Amino acid sequence: IDVEEIRNFTNGLNYPLYYLDFETIGPAVPKYNGSRPYQQLVFQYSLHIQETSTSEIIHREYLADPSQDPRPNFIEQLIHDCGTSGDILVYNIGFERGKINDLIEVFPRYSNELRGLVNRLKDLMTPFQQKWYYTPEMKGSYSIKYVLPALVPELSYNDLEIKEGGTASNTFLSMVTGSFEGDVEEKRRQLLEYCKMDTFAMVRILEKLRQV
Repeated sequence: IDVEEIRNFTNGLNYPLYYLDFETIGPAVPKYNGSRPYQQLVFQYSLHIQETSTSEIIHREYLADPSQDPRPNFIEQLIHDCGTSGDILVYNIGFERGKINDLIEVFPRYSNELRGLVNRLKDLMTPFQQKWYYTPEMKGSYSIKYVLPALVPELSYNDLEIKEGGTASNTFLSMVTGSFEGDVEEKRRQLLEYCKMDTFAMVRILEKLRQV
């Protein structure tokens, strides 16, 4: 544990803090204008918001209607929910940054607001990727699926019906293509629960880093 580097990282964060995670689908045959085969298209996000270090954490979320292009409403709600100041924490910055840049390309009318979000992104993966914090329980990985049980063993994806992003993606894609069978409302609840866990995990991981 490199206390100095971790302190520099945590002290450098600017409130309000937004913990953000996206889910995507990648249809082989493009479904929407301005999309390519297998392009990862956003359909869901979870956002935990912390105004100050002592304030209650608020949760916001978005899950698209599978019968229409998920992106326009996704963009509008994301811009609204993320406000105009404070750092937006993601886990593996290349993913969320890439998805927002894709949106800028196809929906240029939102480019100023979306670029503003990109400029506020910070990567919670950095302390683990850089080995500032490492324990054997992480099994040589800095994936959040390994970091979370190592730092916060009482939190687990195992209790969820949907446990990882591939399942979430395939589930929503089946709703888009009309091949989904089962209880749509129940499955949507499970999708929201899974994505919410991703950002709540980030909240708890940062808490642990602050305790170093």
